[in-house]
Amino acid sequence: MPTDTPSSVTAVLLPGIDGTAKMFGPLQAALTASITCQPISYPSREFLSYAALIDYTLDRLPKGDIVFIAESFSGPLALLLAEKLGKRARAVVLVATFVSNPRPWLSPLAKLILRSWMFGIKPNKTLARFFVLGDAPSAMVDDVYRHHEQVAGHVSLGRLHEVFKVDVRKVLSHATAPILHLYANRDRVVLQHSVREIQRLRPDISSVGIEGPHFLLQTRAEQCAATIVKFLQQHQVL
Repeated sequence: MPTDTPSSVTAVLLPGIDGTAKMFGPLQAALTASITCQPISYPSREFLSYAALIDYTLDRLPKGDIVFIAESFSGPLALLLAEKLGKRARAVVLVATFVSNPRPWLSPLAKLILRSWMFGIKPNKTLARFFVLGDAPSAMVDDVYRHHEQVAGHVSLGRLHEVFKVDVRKVLSHATAPILHLYANRDRVVLQHSVREIQRLRPDISSVGIEGPHFLLQTRAEQCAATIVKFLQQHQVL
């Protein structure tokens, strides 16, 4: 259950591939009684690699102890940041994410055919629901479209290429902070082989499946928040 007053620890919320951090409203509302949240957005007009995002994010972290809550694209970044911070990183929550290329059979083709201008094409709403949003309310679908349009095509393409070459399996294996792994049972972006890879590398961590689409923190915010708070209490972070 949520605590009466927020902890002195800050939950740093790291966004998916859009990088806008503007979709964390439902999660922040669900966590506000338990922990202070600080979303961090990435530049929407300048591409930054994972390596560059480490420095970018470190410069924007609040003082004191940190809990990283990272969805999708930002999962690898959270692990790299926790490695840098050492004991200041009290826990890492990985949500609908991966530690190596989640689509290795797709990336060679994508590198050949994808161009930055393609990311300016508004995705079909039916496809958006099928792949990432599921039964999300229409207003949330509209929000996703609006935030997607704010990100330059070359930035989205660059981030996708980062996903294709990322490999933080050793970082996960050697991580010392408590780790909670939340995965979506109906995820059509990050598939089960990525879930199993995390579980295989770290069978000791808490790995919890939640019935929902890729956008778990948006569409299942209350359930995610309750699971996160329980985990943090178990590890005496809250």
